[in-house]
Amino acid sequence: MTTPLWIGFGFLVLLVLFLIVSFWFKPKLTDDQRATLKFLTALCAGFSGGFLTGGALFNMQRTAGATTFGVSGTAGCALFFVVWFFYPKVFKLQDGFQFAIPEKWTFRDVVDTMVQAKQSFSDFRGFTTQELEAALKSRSLSSKSLIEALTQLRLITVAPNAIRPYDVALDGSVYRLTVRGR
Repeated sequence: MTTPLWIGFGFLVLLVLFLIVSFWFKPKLTDDQRATLKFLTALCAGFSGGFLTGGALFNMQRTAGATTFGVSGTAGCALFFVVWFFYPKVFKLQDGFQFAIPEKWTFRDVVDTMVQAKQSFSDFRGFTTQELEAALKSRSLSSKSLIEALTQLRLITVAPNAIRPYDVALDGSVYRLTVRGR
């Protein structure tokens, strides 16, 4: 074997060892680690392909209407882009909801403002006037979804247990808050 083939084989061995070690020691990778792994995998594929094939060229053209798009490069460059573009999705942004409750706001005020942030409406079922007018503590609220945030509100009233347990359901663009046992 020639020197470039040995170097290409070396990069291939390094790639395989890197992937084995990264998954062996870290079975649950974070999104940042997956992004780094994606880049390093593509980089190793590009280098090993470049050393193995040398100056072999890759050329792809596509025509859309009157415009022609083209991509060309060495086989190593082509392998880099193949791995980079066809690697599985690295991460997905998690849904979340964050809201700061001002001082002297009532349960109804907070619920109405929270659902308005999602261009939705609120429907209160089985609540008393005292429950709807219950004061909430001034604080920041963070949760995975608006429904989860709405269900947490009864836990931050100024007077403990001022609001009975309730369920929240999304019906189209209406958040229905229903007192349990109703």
